[in-house]
Amino acid sequence: MNGLQSLASTALNLFREFVPGNPDAARFWLETGSAAFSLLVVLGLLLRFFGSENSRPGLVLVAGVLGVLLLAGGAATVELYALPALPASVTSVVDSISSLAAEKLHQPAWPARTVLLAAGLATSLLIVVSPLTRMTFKVPGFLALVAWLAALTTAFTVPAFIRTSLAPKTEARSSPASHAER
Repeated sequence: MNGLQSLASTALNLFREFVPGNPDAARFWLETGSAAFSLLVVLGLLLRFFGSENSRPGLVLVAGVLGVLLLAGGAATVELYALPALPASVTSVVDSISSLAAEKLHQPAWPARTVLLAAGLATSLLIVVSPLTRMTFKVPGFLALVAWLAALTTAFTVPAFIRTSLAPKTEARSSPASHAER
């Protein structure tokens, strides 16, 4: 029972880590629903038209949900088992590598915890999700990996586009241009 509670709390922490909090529930569900829908559509299209004849919508839905759960399982394993056991020197090395990469790419640096959670996601994608997709849909392993990478990229891009395109009304009201009009 304690394992299920810790797994649930880990899933909640991972959700908070990768999905920024938004007080507007309708916007949150719009972003989450659009991400899930775009993931399933892109995964289904790629698997159907470039490989498998047995990729029916129901099977793609089951494979997509199971794949996302298995991806979260890789990050949950890092959260539950790897992070508590890592010494502080390892996290400082990861922080310094992240800072160097961020400096070279001109992006903000990720903290060590986020880097390790992303590594858990990537590992579960390579070791579990892609081979399972390959065996389920009878497609080459490379196509399964490309399909998941394209689907995940789309699933992260669509909510970001919605977030930037549909500005909240509170920001529009408090902008400097609206103060100048008054």
